[in-house]
Amino acid sequence: MYVYVYLLYTFVHIYTQPMTNILKQNPQKKVQTHIRKAYEFLDEHLPYEYAAQVVEELKKKGILVSSSVVRNVRTAKTTTNRDVLNALLLVAKKNKKLLDEIQINLND
Repeated sequence: MYVYVYLLYTFVHIYTQPMTNILKQNPQKKVQTHIRKAYEFLDEHLPYEYAAQVVEELKKKGILVSSSVVRNVRTAKTTTNRDVLNALLLVAKKNKKLLDEIQINLND
């Protein structure tokens, strides 16, 4: 019985120790609250075909970006490109406004 308990203890100790170190070494990213709120708004109101619309909005401002950059900002792989994030929010606001108008027209 003693050997069984010792082996079990050794197994648990060896195989759970690296997992605790991994959890300690990878703290969660701290995201600013206004950025988090922006992504929550995008989750609710950004249309499915957003990339081309965002690229067009940025072209109006003289900023050239590819749709892959837009998708990277959207998926929060990078949040350093504030112009793209603002354009995403603009497209989401337009989409929200259109959806609200549809809702109003349905209720009339």
